[in-house]
Amino acid sequence: MTDSQGPGDPAPTLQQLLRARMDERGWSYTDLERRSDRALSRGRWQQLGAGAPPRKFPDPSSLVVIAQVLEVDITTVVLAAARSVGLDARTRDSELSRLLPSGTERLSDRTRDALLATIRAAVADAVEREPAAENEHVRGRALEWPKAAAPSRRDPDAPVRHERA
Repeated sequence: MTDSQGPGDPAPTLQQLLRARMDERGWSYTDLERRSDRALSRGRWQQLGAGAPPRKFPDPSSLVVIAQVLEVDITTVVLAAARSVGLDARTRDSELSRLLPSGTERLSDRTRDALLATIRAAVADAVEREPAAENEHVRGRALEWPKAAAPSRRDPDAPVRHERA
């Protein structure tokens, strides 16, 4: 099971996510209880996997345990839990974001900023090569640095952005 769904796949509920992971790994509810160091009981795992709509949204500590035990990111678990209680929780991931390996969120800010600068430069280059009518929707949005994510100009370790002449 992958952490994200393909373009046509329905997003999983928590029960579907749990059952798929159990089937993939051959785990039982007892295995899940043991893997969670008994943070969630066998009975609680059974409730989560039973398919009956939960009465309430799982508490944050349970969500963290579920993510760790199922070996998926916390966002996947939170969105699946939201779907389980009837919320329309759709992700807006691009194909590129689905290709990123797990652990990407552990990159340092410096490395992340360097990778983002490289990707933005590649997108800008691709947009410049397309006919104007095809890239109008991209101009001014996807190529802008969000102010909160931009590296500080005073930070000597921040990647340098080279402007095109």
